[in-house]
Amino acid sequence: MHLAPVLFVFIPILASLVVYLFKSKLASYVLFAAQIALFIVYILYIQALAISPELSLIVFGGWDEQFAISFFNDRLSLIFVGLTIFMWTILLMYTFKTNQRENKFLFFLMFLQGIFLGLLQTNDLFNLFVFLELMTVLITILIAYKKTGPSFRAGIYYLLLNTVGAMFFLIGIILIYYVYGTINIQYLVQNINLHSDENLIKLAFVMMMSGISIKAAFFPLFTWLPKAHGVAQTSISALLSGLVVKGALYMFIRIYIEMFSKANYNMAEFFFYLGATTAIVGVTFALTQKDLKQVLAYHTVSQIGIMVMGLSSASDLSFTGGLMHILNHALFKSLLFLGAGLVIYGYQTKKIYEIRGVFKSMPWTAILLIIGMLSISGAPLFNGFVSKTLVKYDFKGDLFKMALFTLINIGTITSFIKFSQILYGPKVAIVKRKDITQLLSMSILGILCIAIGIFYVPIGFLVFGRDLSYVKILDVRQWIDYITYVMIGMVFYRYIVKRDFKPLQMIREWTVTFENANYVFILYMVFLSFFMFFR
Repeated sequence: MHLAPVLFVFIPILASLVVYLFKSKLASYVLFAAQIALFIVYILYIQALAISPELSLIVFGGWDEQFAISFFNDRLSLIFVGLTIFMWTILLMYTFKTNQRENKFLFFLMFLQGIFLGLLQTNDLFNLFVFLELMTVLITILIAYKKTGPSFRAGIYYLLLNTVGAMFFLIGIILIYYVYGTINIQYLVQNINLHSDENLIKLAFVMMMSGISIKAAFFPLFTWLPKAHGVAQTSISALLSGLVVKGALYMFIRIYIEMFSKANYNMAEFFFYLGATTAIVGVTFALTQKDLKQVLAYHTVSQIGIMVMGLSSASDLSFTGGLMHILNHALFKSLLFLGAGLVIYGYQTKKIYEIRGVFKSMPWTAILLIIGMLSISGAPLFNGFVSKTLVKYDFKGDLFKMALFTLINIGTITSFIKFSQILYGPKVAIVKRKDITQLLSMSILGILCIAIGIFYVPIGFLVFGRDLSYVKILDVRQWIDYITYVMIGMVFYRYIVKRDFKPLQMIREWTVTFENANYVFILYMVFLSFFMFFR
């Protein structure tokens, strides 16, 4: 099992090559064999680590580990690796029948999985950059795969903006190497405070965090995300929302939480309010949208903000809540995107106000969409409730922060009250796609959303090593709070959102060119620099 980390990378890459080279319907089943192999290796590796912890580090080339290329796995990386293997399997099930003969699409999709698993395990900053850039290229291809004008424009926008972010991330790496003489992540985690007072390291922090902020779609650098979601295939939208931006949050944890937080830069409040602003802006844009996928895209921005609010906390429970929300969001947001994809295909439109009667026309899909909506809105007995309750643990005594969090929750509920309008109305004739694997993949996600919402205590011990009994799903106050939020959301939807006043139209029509996005990025770096150097 010493080579298990390498197998995580090369099994999906080899499977992608088989599919690409043989170009047959039968060869495409190799993808599922690869996923089964990944699950087996993952389980065996975890068991081996329990016996031999030294297997967590694998060094290549016989060099000193401080300078060599190496992979490192701990609880955090293994959580993300397990999530990646699971979600890729679900998305392959969903998209397999419709793309079974698209060998190039399946090639890029599986190759991306191998690269993403490499990013999660690498133990040096330069290879983190390399995996990041490879991901950017592959995701651009998948966004533009439809080969339409909008898909090409969105793909190029994503490529250029994310490449700008990656370049500044690389500059930060160069500055760290110049000062420390190594880019080994574990070494830097233990020794970052040796030179953390130097301006070069503070500048490196600004450069690296600015690059990560683009990748993670923080405010105001999120503009690539709704553009990409709007034109990509449904499975790719689910992948972008459920996993790709989570890779950037993984980097946020590794670079900021584990490394630079030990430099005593005291940035917790900055990132909390950055997360809160991201969440509020995301939910505001979501409320104005009339396109199903755009509503979900902007909610990805909003939910990222909630994750950052938790991750930036000094409390173990709030941090665990932010980490758990990453996993929960992957489940319920993928469920919502996949369900929306079936609805869009059936009704041949993405416009919310043109879709009615989903509950009668597509009953099982409607039920699964309801599970996703209850989960993302934080309803008790669903997984989103557990992680959101943990996120707000650290600031439950701060009235202003609680008010911000409550505002975000009400906005989320309001937008999904709007989203839920597609469920009501008479049964209509739709274009049906007879693919049981799509409903099966969505059903697995729906079951997990409920299971985590009920059995979160044992899951907390098993996955996070934390006691989550603080969360009380049967607490009457929690139910009253949620019902109150729903009632406020219904009033807000009926008298404000539904009437689509001029300010809401202006927000919906607002767009950012690539040139302006770069100006915004520069302003973001200036603001972050000011906060670092002059506060």
